Amino acid sequence: MKLSYCTPRAMLFLVTLVLFFSSCAKDSDLFDEYVIEPDEEVVEPGDPDQDPDPDEDPNPDEDPDQDQDPDEDPFDGIDFSTPDNPENTNKIEGTYTPTSMADITNPANANLKAVISQSFNCNSCTFAAGQTIEPAGGVISGSNINLNGAYIENTYKQAFAPSVTFSETYNASRVSPETFGANAGDNSDDTDAIDAMINNVELAVTANGGTYIKNRPTNYRRSGILDWNMNGAVLKVTSAAGFNTGQVSVDAVFDITNLSPTIYNGEFDGTNTYGRLFYLHGQEYFRFQDLYVHNFYASTTYRAVAFRFTINASESGFKYGEFSNCVIDQIVAQGDGNYNNAPAGISKGWWYTISGINYSDPFTVLHTNNKVTNIIGDDAEAFYAIQGGGSLDHDSKFVFDNEDYRYCTRRAIKACVSNVEIKNSYFEEIPESMFNSAQQMGTMIDFFSTQSSNLIQNIYVHDNVIRTVPGSDAHYYLLSMTEVDGAVITNNTFTMETTGNYGGVRLGSNTSSYNGALKNINITDNVFNNCYVNAMYNYAPVANEPINVDGNVFNFTASQGIDIGAMRFSQNSGSQGYVNFINNDINVDASSANGINGVIASNGVDVVGVNLENININYSNSQSSRPFGYLRGNFNSSNTIKNCNLTGASGINALEVLGGTQSVQLINSTDASGNPITIK
Repeated sequence: MKLSYCTPRAMLFLVTLVLFFSSCAKDSDLFDEYVIEPDEEVVEPGDPDQDPDPDEDPNPDEDPDQDQDPDEDPFDGIDFSTPDNPENTNKIEGTYTPTSMADITNPANANLKAVISQSFNCNSCTFAAGQTIEPAGGVISGSNINLNGAYIENTYKQAFAPSVTFSETYNASRVSPETFGANAGDNSDDTDAIDAMINNVELAVTANGGTYIKNRPTNYRRSGILDWNMNGAVLKVTSAAGFNTGQVSVDAVFDITNLSPTIYNGEFDGTNTYGRLFYLHGQEYFRFQDLYVHNFYASTTYRAVAFRFTINASESGFKYGEFSNCVIDQIVAQGDGNYNNAPAGISKGWWYTISGINYSDPFTVLHTNNKVTNIIGDDAEAFYAIQGGGSLDHDSKFVFDNEDYRYCTRRAIKACVSNVEIKNSYFEEIPESMFNSAQQMGTMIDFFSTQSSNLIQNIYVHDNVIRTVPGSDAHYYLLSMTEVDGAVITNNTFTMETTGNYGGVRLGSNTSSYNGALKNINITDNVFNNCYVNAMYNYAPVANEPINVDGNVFNFTASQGIDIGAMRFSQNSGSQGYVNFINNDINVDASSANGINGVIASNGVDVVGVNLENININYSNSQSSRPFGYLRGNFNSSNTIKNCNLTGASGINALEVLGGTQSVQLINSTDASGNPITIK
C-alpha cells in the first residue's frame, strides 16, 4: 500500500494520560496485568462496567470550556526536519575497487569512489576521508567501522554485512535494508538487515513497493533518531516461530528504547500470524504517519498490541507523539468469552502506560486523521491509556482530531487520564458481539480514574458523531464518565437505533470500586437520538454540585419498551440527583416509542436536587401515558419544574411519582392548552 508523506498539523487543545496504581484486590478489568507482570504493568482498580446493572430490564416487552492557545507549538522546540535524500557533497576525484582493509583505509584513496565489488573485513578500521561507497556485489564486514565522512550510495544493493557496526550513526544519505543484505523480492527473513539499518543509520528508506520479512523480535537500544521513509513498502510477519508466544507481553517485532522514530509511508502486515508489533519506551518523541497496520493476531497465550508505549517523561524528556493518516485494522486476540481471563483476548490498537509527569515540562500526543477498525478480543480497545504515579493535575495532553474508530469489541477509547480532547471524530459500535451485557462490553468512549480520591481532570469531547451500527441495537453505552473533575461534552451527536437500557452519556459506575464522583460536568448542545443521559448505581456529584445538562435535543423515534426519560436515574434505592436539566428540547414520535416518559425517569431511587427548567416536550403521533416523567421513588421539594412546555400530550397527570413524597415545586409549566402539568 503506497501512501504519501504528510506533515502534522499544529494542535489547539491539550490532552494527557493519567492513572493511579491501586491494590490488585480492587482490580477487575486488568487484574491479569498485575498478577502476571507486576514489574511493568500499572493496574486499574476495577472497571466501572463490571457489576450487573440493577436497572437493566430483563424483559424489554414489559412495561468546561478548555482554554486553547492558537499559537501553541506542539513540537516544543523539537526539530523534525530531515532531508529527503541528502546530496553527496564529497568530491569524487576518481574511482577504485578496494579488495582489503588496507585499500579502504589508505589515505591515497581519499575522495575517491570505492566500488565495492569484492568482499573483505574492515574490523575497527577508519576509511580514508571523503570516499563515496558504491555497492557492486562485494560485502564489507567488521565492527566499529569509522566511515570518516564516507557517503553511501543507496542502489538497493548490498555493501555491508548485516553484522556490521559503525562507530557513529550514519546520516549522510538514506540507506535501505538492501545495503545490509536484505532482498525485498524474495521470501527470506530480512530481520538481520533491517536491524543493521536501524542500528547504524538515521535516515532509512525501503524499496518502492517492496516486501520485507521480519520473523524475529529485536530490542533496539541506541539513542538519537530514526527517520524511515518506507516508500510504499510492506513489512510482513510470516512465521511466529521466532517469537515467544508463551508469555503475555514480550517479543514485539520492534522493541525500541531511547531511539526517537519517525516512520511513514508504508505497511505492516501481521498476516494473522503474530500479534505484537511496536513497543516503545524512553523516547524524546515518536511519529507514525501514513501507515497501514493490519492482521496482527495473538493466540490465547499472549496479547495482541499494534503500538505499545511506556512513557516516563521526567526521565526520558518525552515531548511529543503523533499518529496521523494511519489505518489500523484487524488487531485480534483469541479469547474465550471472559473479559477478565488473562491473557486470553486482550487486544489493543494503542496502549499507553504513563509515569513521571512533570507539570513544568509537558508533553503532547496527537492522534489525527486515523481510521481504526476491528480491534477484536474479550478485552479489546482501539486506544487505552493508564498512568502510574505522579499527580493527575498537570499540563500534558492527548488530542484526538478527525479520527474514525469502528468495530472494537469493548471500547473505542478508554482514557483513564487527565487532559483529553476528542473532536471532529466518528465512532461506531461493533455490529456483533460475543457478549450479552454492557458490563462486559464496557463503553464506546470511557473516562475514569483508578482512585476515587484522585479524579482525572479536563475532559473535552466536542463535535463528534458517536453511534451504534445503523440497523443494529446498542451493545453498550456510548460515552461514560466517573471519577472525573472537569468535563465538557458539547456539540456531539449520540445515536442509537432504538431506545433501551443503555444511555448515550453514562454518569457514574456500576462497580463498587468507584464512588461515581463527578465534579464540574457540563453536557451541552448535543443531539441525542434514541438515547439519554443516565446516572448509574454509583453516582455522586462532589459536594452535591449539580451536573449541567443544558441546551440539548433529545429525539425518540423507537423503543424497546423500557421506561426511560431524557434524564434517567438507574439506582433502585437511596437518593440521587443534583442535576440542572435546563433549556433542553425533547421530541417523541409516540407511534413507536413505547416507554418514553418525556423528561425524567427513575428506577426507584429518591430524586433530589434536580432543576427541570425551560424544557420543551413535543409528542407526535400519540402520546405516552406519562408524558412528562415516571419516578418510582420520592420527588420532594428540593426539586423544581419551571417554565416547561408540553405539546401533543395533556399536562394533567403528566408526571407519575410512585413514592410517598410528591412535593416537587411546579412553577409555570403547562401543556399546549394551558393546563398545568400535574402529578398523578
